[in-house]
Amino acid sequence: MNAQAAELLAEVEKSPAAVAVHDKAAWMSIFAKYHIVEDPVGSRPHVSGVYDGASGERGNGPLSRFYDTFIAPNQIAFDITRDLVCGNHVVRDLTIRLQMSDKVDAQVPMHLLYELQQQDGEWKIVRLAAHWELLPMIGQLLGKGWACAGVLMGLSWRMLKLQGLVGMLGFSKAALNIGNAGKRVVEDFAEAFNRKNLAGVMACFSGDAASIALPYGETMIEPSHLLDKVNGQLSLSKLLAAGDTISASCALKQGETIQEGVVLFEFNRKRRKISRVRFYF
Repeated sequence: MNAQAAELLAEVEKSPAAVAVHDKAAWMSIFAKYHIVEDPVGSRPHVSGVYDGASGERGNGPLSRFYDTFIAPNQIAFDITRDLVCGNHVVRDLTIRLQMSDKVDAQVPMHLLYELQQQDGEWKIVRLAAHWELLPMIGQLLGKGWACAGVLMGLSWRMLKLQGLVGMLGFSKAALNIGNAGKRVVEDFAEAFNRKNLAGVMACFSGDAASIALPYGETMIEPSHLLDKVNGQLSLSKLLAAGDTISASCALKQGETIQEGVVLFEFNRKRRKISRVRFYF
């Protein structure tokens, strides 16, 4: 790992460390002056650094309210499978262990994307994109029976108080994602790639103007040139639908070499076709 990659990963590591001890100031300090939090992707984004009507000033009001709503009341642990640093992005393949009360907990499979940039000589997060599925998580909570009633009522009250009705409705939008239709397209892409079927590959994309970063920050490929430039077999697991994106853990086997990582497939929602692919190894 080069020096820059180590710096980026060290900055990202500050997030679970601060969350574990409920250090709000430390957690907020890792973000840039202007930043966006999408958690989960597909919900209403939390944008800070612009005018915030709730606080009446420019600043981190939305980030503060996000912390108070979703982090402060809970015990959150990060079970990390792998970290990937490509360019100025860090991707974590992980499961979040969420303890909401003594009797209510959840295991949330997730792919976390951190986009960073330098601010006053330090790396700071400008975008946090958490790829996870809302409805399965709610299903886990409801499976706890009556024990979850108080937890969900408390969460609803905090959201209404801190995020407002618009914020509550915006959060619920995460349930309306590209879903199984997107997952089927992604599976079709992997199958066509493995069979070296160019027509099948192209059928998955919104057009040849779509782009494939393999990996992000290094090589850009047009879909029509993919099979000419990349050999091997692609396997996908842990497919998650969030907003207009399908994320997946992946492995690309080329000869005796296997690269493991995460891939993000962004969709044209109207056409249900892939518009951008970013591999992280």
